[in-house]
Amino acid sequence: MIKKITTGKHAGYYSIRIQPMNKVTGKRESWPIQYAKTKNEAKAIERKMWADYEDGYNYGDANDVFSESFEKYVKQRHSEMSWSPVTYKAWNYSVKVFKEYFPKTKIKDIDQRTVNRFAHQYVLDHHSGISKTSVIARRLVHMRHFFNTLVGHSVSVNPVPERPLNVFFRESEFSTKRKRYLFNNEELRLIKQFIQSELVKDNITSWGTKLAIWIDLETGMRPGEIQALRFENLVINEGYPTFKIDDSWSDNSKKFSGSLKSRPHGAYRYCLPVSQELADFFDEYHQRQTKFLKNHDMTNPRNLVFLNLHDYKACSTMIPITQHSMNDMLKHICQEIGIDPDNEQLSMYSFRHTICTKLANKPGISYPWAAARMGHTLEMFMHTYVKTDRDREQQMMVT
Repeated sequence: MIKKITTGKHAGYYSIRIQPMNKVTGKRESWPIQYAKTKNEAKAIERKMWADYEDGYNYGDANDVFSESFEKYVKQRHSEMSWSPVTYKAWNYSVKVFKEYFPKTKIKDIDQRTVNRFAHQYVLDHHSGISKTSVIARRLVHMRHFFNTLVGHSVSVNPVPERPLNVFFRESEFSTKRKRYLFNNEELRLIKQFIQSELVKDNITSWGTKLAIWIDLETGMRPGEIQALRFENLVINEGYPTFKIDDSWSDNSKKFSGSLKSRPHGAYRYCLPVSQELADFFDEYHQRQTKFLKNHDMTNPRNLVFLNLHDYKACSTMIPITQHSMNDMLKHICQEIGIDPDNEQLSMYSFRHTICTKLANKPGISYPWAAARMGHTLEMFMHTYVKTDRDREQQMMVT
């Protein structure tokens, strides 16, 4: 139905409204009213609205409140896909944000300009950085995923562009990503030497975090993979000691995932070969831990390496030492031996980035082999973890 409006903010315009009959329920469906300046334009819009209806569009959903529909979408996706607690937490934060910034906004009223204003306001309110890994970037990704499910039946185009940050922000507004600290060979040697000297003096209850750092120094494993290590994971492969792993731990959910990151249950991988002295100390720790648990009437049914021997409750419930404690110990060690990260990110992941970088800069290395040992695709290995090797850079400067 086309009708000329004589009053209000749309005075002089033509309103276009259709009320198609639902073939299943027999009830009229309410579609959003549109407006046109001329009657010919209004007729063209009306024809398109009917054509959209025949093509399966359902603009009735466009009248729903966006934040409420998004929350339903998240709950449905979680039940269907069995999201990890970390993923579900991230999507639920998007629910919270959208309820705050779009409390009553209908789906039909969200366009690219609306999303642009939201992005800028969020950054302003939260003093947030702008990068592809920033908080606002994740919210926009979630919003785009949601609207992708509506394109073709409730909305004609996705209001969130494919690369929203590049569309909404100038390059000068982007944040400089904080660099990850990479160790050089001498620093790795000093850390290992310090740990070995401390292990000789320490009680077994203090061995856990230091041994975890030693293992990470040689393998570059993810912290969650180290936390989930079992004593039987130490094996001989191609004549060299290494770890064959198939599980990881999450500090957020406080449970084992039963698989490696982005791998199916039951999949395993061999890590990089480790030194014989690490393998020998690993076996010694196994013997000492077994004796310690027996003396304190405790058991280790999962045969975990990194039980928290300082905390009997955590130990009895199979909760390993935390990533936070490993990071704190690493920072303490670096401070003791004079390693200054100079405002760069220093954590257990520094070992992973360091080792990947050194592997990629090693002459004759097989990149697919290195990527497989680190638990990544070749593309991810090269793009995310490979940086400039400090030792190689120094050699190049000298030559």
